[in-house]
Amino acid sequence: MGHAVIAKPSIARLDVFGWLGIATGILMPVLAALVYPVYMHQMQPAWAEWTRLMELPFVACELVVVQFAVRTGYRDRLIWMSLPCDVKVAFGLLFVGLTVSSVLFSKNTAASVTLSLTTLVHLRFCGATFFLIRSDRNADVRTFLPLLVLGLAALTILTIWKFKMPPPELTVPGGKIEWASALPGFISIRHFGSWTGAIAAGLLLAVLYGDKEQSQRMAPLYLFAVGLTFWSGTRAAVLGLAVVALTAVVSLKRLPSAAALLRTGGLSALAMLGAVIFSPGLPEFMLFVQDDIQSADAMAAGRLELWHDTFFRWLASPIFGWGSGSTFWEVNIGWAHTQPHNTIFLFLISWGVVGTVGGLWLLGRSIFATHRIGMDDATLRPLTGTLYSLLFMSLLEGMLYYPRFIMIVMIAFAALFASRQRQAEEK
Repeated sequence: MGHAVIAKPSIARLDVFGWLGIATGILMPVLAALVYPVYMHQMQPAWAEWTRLMELPFVACELVVVQFAVRTGYRDRLIWMSLPCDVKVAFGLLFVGLTVSSVLFSKNTAASVTLSLTTLVHLRFCGATFFLIRSDRNADVRTFLPLLVLGLAALTILTIWKFKMPPPELTVPGGKIEWASALPGFISIRHFGSWTGAIAAGLLLAVLYGDKEQSQRMAPLYLFAVGLTFWSGTRAAVLGLAVVALTAVVSLKRLPSAAALLRTGGLSALAMLGAVIFSPGLPEFMLFVQDDIQSADAMAAGRLELWHDTFFRWLASPIFGWGSGSTFWEVNIGWAHTQPHNTIFLFLISWGVVGTVGGLWLLGRSIFATHRIGMDDATLRPLTGTLYSLLFMSLLEGMLYYPRFIMIVMIAFAALFASRQRQAEEK
């Protein structure tokens, strides 16, 4: 499939990555923006707010993909039979943690069971996506990231419209617009910046380590994505960019060319300038404010206190935790958080040691199995960069809590495993 298809994908000729890119990067984010038109940190009624926080529309999208895969021949049993023994044991531990913690220990059983079920949906979505990629001989992963950037363009238009034409403040619940929570379809500006940052990280590797043609073609897309990331003031996303670049240098054992470094530096500087020019001028949209140096906790945006309280709350039920999503009602540092902004603490308080061991083993095993092919294959490297950005940010944000991010993680792993299997069959 030629480069013209990547630049101008035709609906009639879209492969599985094209459809997945449209669904995850355009349709679902725009749908979320239309369904949840908030100008503050929560919406009414309460049940609508729960669906927003759990991102249930994205889970519904996963179920549609799974159902399509089943209709075309996908079976969970076949995936299960092909798994190594240690992976089956890890899945068993995770399943026990998911069920026991949510049914027996949660103070909000309905919410916990729902989140546990969505975790199983995510894993099934990964298997179904793997099947679809393996079944599509014309699947071209290079289609995926450009479609995510196209979705960013749609979100940018919606953001400009929302910021330039707000409703009268008196009509907003609470009587005041909270601009950091007014991003279309996103829970907060950090939520938005994490999304743009993950896309920018993948494009960064395309610009740094792609051939001359790929680097030039992806340069404007990187400029756009990283500009939005800087505009959001999301420090975790900027750190993610650095970590992904460093990971690529170490893995490939070579520095990018001087031309690629110069191009990336120039684009990043231009993006930073644009972010400053178009900034709303509010502290929430800035990468750094003077108040951040008051204490280590302030510099971490309150995360140290949240992690401290989450850890000690987990110690009260170390084996099975307090149920999926229990941070929201078990930990309060002046206000409730949907998740503890750290994957390990999220797993521990939700599923205890039992589920955490299973979940982290599955995650680590997947990274170990796919890292080499993801970094060595030039066509897979950008998607791997996006994956690693999300995994790094999950130590500081909620990438493995919110379904929109988990969908990208599962698609990336499915693509890497499919390529790995195809490579093994060709030997």
